[in-house]
Amino acid sequence: MKSLAHLLNGSAIAMLSGCGPFVPIQTAETAGLEVTERAARVSLVSAEQAATMQALGEVTGYSCKSMLWDPAATAEAAAFQVKLAAAQRGGTAITSLSCTEGSASLIKNCWQSFTCKAVAVK
Repeated sequence: MKSLAHLLNGSAIAMLSGCGPFVPIQTAETAGLEVTERAARVSLVSAEQAATMQALGEVTGYSCKSMLWDPAATAEAAAFQVKLAAAQRGGTAITSLSCTEGSASLIKNCWQSFTCKAVAVK
């Protein structure tokens, strides 16, 4: 049986050696150029505006710094991940956006993170 110290050591080595985060983070390469372009056009609308639109469900996005050379995690990057998820569902806007900052997490394999949630609408 491995000790907790051994497991934590292995996680620290994985974070330094190139193992990515354990949360879904999309790039233009993984999402595709068309979806990325649609996501760039997804707007944030008020609850009043969203009431006249069709709700497509909650979407979540993450920003994670998991390696030394990664840029810092930001709410803006996590919000763009939300827009990508909305665009993949056919959404043209998001509403009720909320973001929270996380701390170092072995479960997520992130030294620093942000999680954003919103409702996708069209």
